[in-house]
Amino acid sequence: MAYEIITDSASNLTKDLLDKYNLHMISYHITLNGSDFLCYDPERDYAEAGKHFYDSMREGASVSTSLVNTAACEDFFTPFLEEGKDIIFVGISSGLSGTVQAARIAAEDLMEDYPERKIIVIDSMGASLGEGLLVIGLSERRAEGMTIEEAALWYEEHKMSMNHIFTVDDLKYLKKGGRISAAAAIVGSILSIKPVLLASDEGKIVSFCNSRGRKKALKEIAEQTIKRIVDPEDQVIAIAHCDAPDDAEYVASLVREACPVKDVIIRYYDICTGTHVGPGTVAIFFMGQDRMLDPASDAFLTQAIRSLKETGSRIPAGISAGVTAGVTQAKQLGEKIPATVKQATQQISEKLPVRRNTGKANG
Repeated sequence: MAYEIITDSASNLTKDLLDKYNLHMISYHITLNGSDFLCYDPERDYAEAGKHFYDSMREGASVSTSLVNTAACEDFFTPFLEEGKDIIFVGISSGLSGTVQAARIAAEDLMEDYPERKIIVIDSMGASLGEGLLVIGLSERRAEGMTIEEAALWYEEHKMSMNHIFTVDDLKYLKKGGRISAAAAIVGSILSIKPVLLASDEGKIVSFCNSRGRKKALKEIAEQTIKRIVDPEDQVIAIAHCDAPDDAEYVASLVREACPVKDVIIRYYDICTGTHVGPGTVAIFFMGQDRMLDPASDAFLTQAIRSLKETGSRIPAGISAGVTAGVTQAKQLGEKIPATVKQATQQISEKLPVRRNTGKANG
């Protein structure tokens, strides 16, 4: 029986890939400075739209996104069911969005109206081209003759091997989306720390390590790829960037020098998920070792302190006040803080010397 493969615009697939692999896409909506539009529009140049969007974010544009709700899923799925086709839907990680849950509710409702049809909803546990590469693989399995159940099982068996590793240029977007605490964002910004993040075993964004400076962070994501990738000669890996094409090419060159990868796809990061990581983000996606477990919620702060200690750096004056303010803000937002304000400031003062303002001029 024929079946269709539907994904969401978070999968970062462009029109040429959707057409090539006979895929369908349901789009998120985004609001930019009060104007609402689709994240994916087949009539719009993908790269041009991406550059305009991330430039707008840099200029301070007001941006918000809305998930694909149950009604939208039902409207999108129904025409295929009426044609007598079954459906596999792959959505962005449930650790990042409620879209998969909305699709599951829609599927349950629709299968009551179309009891002879099958709708399988897959939680990708990923996003961007990490989701998209496996959706392409799903299409290839269909072309090989796999049934809908076999293809869905293939996705489930491989999704935790799809690694997502990335770095951001400005921590404020992760803080705004609740991906890191206010305390972590303040500490990281003051200390010029660029985090290396990944998709965890729970499909959430978590901190892996921290680098002093942009270049080191880019090298780190390349090195982690080289370390974790499996059978690179058989893989097409992908890099998505939020208007940082030179940095994306740099990461690709480092990986190519060390790994005989089959090919590297470089694309603008889809603007829906890109909203939550911000301009300058560079992410790499590949099949490798299974994902790491979620680290502790205060890992970002701990690793920031450790990395500074290893380099002998001093914490700038006022850092304790910064952490105190950050933790206070986080508590006001209802975020879970693993340590009290006192513990957070003590952790810093005990592990690193603090440069204090004596009121004397240098010289």
